Amino acid sequence: MQSYRLKRFVIVAMVLSVPLSSIIYLASHHVISTTDVSPFLGILSSSRTLDISERASAGASVVTVHVDANCTDRVTRFNVQLQHLRHQLLLTPHTSNVCNVTSWTSAKNNLSIGHGATPLRVVRGVEENYIDKLSDNPDIITVVLPWLGSRSNWSSLTDFSNVLYQRYFEWTADDVLCSWIETPGVIRARYDVLFRRKCNRNINDTATAQSLRPLFVNAKPPKPKNSELYPDRFYTSAPRYVFYVHIHRNAIVTGLGDVITANTKLVLDACSHDVSPTIPRGGKLLHIPCYNEIYVITQYWGNGVFHRMVEDVPRLVLCLKFLKSYPDIRILAPQVGGRMAEFLGIIGLDKSRLVTGIARAKIVYQPRSTPCGYANVQESQTLSQLYQNYIKRNFPVQPRNRLILIRRSGLRKFSKQREIEEVLERAARDCNLTYTLFIDNPTPSLNDTVMMFHSAVIIVAPVGAGLSNMYFSQSGTYVVEGVCNLPHVNLCFQRLAHVLGHHWHGVTSRRGCERVVDVSAADVDDAVRRYLRLWKHERFELCV
Repeated sequence: MQSYRLKRFVIVAMVLSVPLSSIIYLASHHVISTTDVSPFLGILSSSRTLDISERASAGASVVTVHVDANCTDRVTRFNVQLQHLRHQLLLTPHTSNVCNVTSWTSAKNNLSIGHGATPLRVVRGVEENYIDKLSDNPDIITVVLPWLGSRSNWSSLTDFSNVLYQRYFEWTADDVLCSWIETPGVIRARYDVLFRRKCNRNINDTATAQSLRPLFVNAKPPKPKNSELYPDRFYTSAPRYVFYVHIHRNAIVTGLGDVITANTKLVLDACSHDVSPTIPRGGKLLHIPCYNEIYVITQYWGNGVFHRMVEDVPRLVLCLKFLKSYPDIRILAPQVGGRMAEFLGIIGLDKSRLVTGIARAKIVYQPRSTPCGYANVQESQTLSQLYQNYIKRNFPVQPRNRLILIRRSGLRKFSKQREIEEVLERAARDCNLTYTLFIDNPTPSLNDTVMMFHSAVIIVAPVGAGLSNMYFSQSGTYVVEGVCNLPHVNLCFQRLAHVLGHHWHGVTSRRGCERVVDVSAADVDDAVRRYLRLWKHERFELCV
């Protein structure tokens, strides 16, 4: 029925010369399945009157990709929609070209590029309704993949359309950390507000799979001094969107990945929020490189191991088919070589596409950002699956039999490192596991790291970037983390482990953070052996 209605809109418009922007407006306010989208855009492709600015002003600045399928197929159809929109943008002439502009005026917060100056405003991604605020900018289109099905009473156990994984495991912590989480205002990052429930201290409760709580897909990290961070619906309902991408025409991208288009500076939610209404380099564009198309993944601190692996690289994966289809689209990243280039190779993108720094482009693709230290669910799960597929294609099958201990060489290393190594070596031997020490200086090759963590049964580490390697681990891996003492408590790895379908238990440092993580070898040994008993019980085996 929807397909029939849409065809009628198009036919009537062609006969009566109704502006195609009006059709897009109608389409954007009706449920359009993927079977409707392709012929609709095919008709648009043959038209000479399509105008992207008309599309936005007509109220269709948000293009919704409706498709009833599993999560992987829905993402595929989302990529097809991006291809159609790209085709339209390239075919549609624009009155100005950012690559021909040498000065972008910003006098007293006024901005001009090829037309009269207008006030430069900042739109912040932390605001819930920020996408609505973009609707009056004719050079920004937002493509969204909506949440499919009921958003209330949601359970991941039966949802194959919005998340890649269905089964998750309760996370636990020792009594000290649980008490801090439960008590208002003790931890600077308000985890009491975030979790708003009793913390689980019993490792045995992690044995049974459960649904992911809605809070984890309503991704907003806790902020200090804010006791009203989350509305009630964050705990009971799924979000409006699974994923989205902003497409900008004639834009400047800052070194932090913010995008300036016409009179709008879009600052997405990340570790840095540069909300100043200013143009890079004072608007002098002559020496800023300009490209036809750029896809933005760079974020603040992106050269750090954790931020690169958890915040930057995941922004590629839900548009991977689109990016592979158009190898000329450059990728704006925090670095052009090193591990970033290696990660691109693993997921099938050429490292020569990487660019860095401030840039201009005729078309800028700005995918959903990763909030600071707060892994996105769908992107993280998809990236982990890509890593698993890479391993299956390129390496012989290896047994899953490792107990891995991460030894940090810098800040936040275990103060009782030698004692912990001794008890874990015994635990591995008692449970017939291979004890493996991961040392970060020198760091093993990426392939060696990938295979090591892929074969892990359990990972033990003080809080630190080495734990990001759990991306390579198979779902259901056990993670024991030495968590910093007050005021440095940071549970970013708890979230990452949970959304990847791993088990996680926190053991609290008694003192010393950020210099060292001071946990007793006995506490670590107890947590590890409890996990290993669960693991062996699942296999009807026993540890010695």
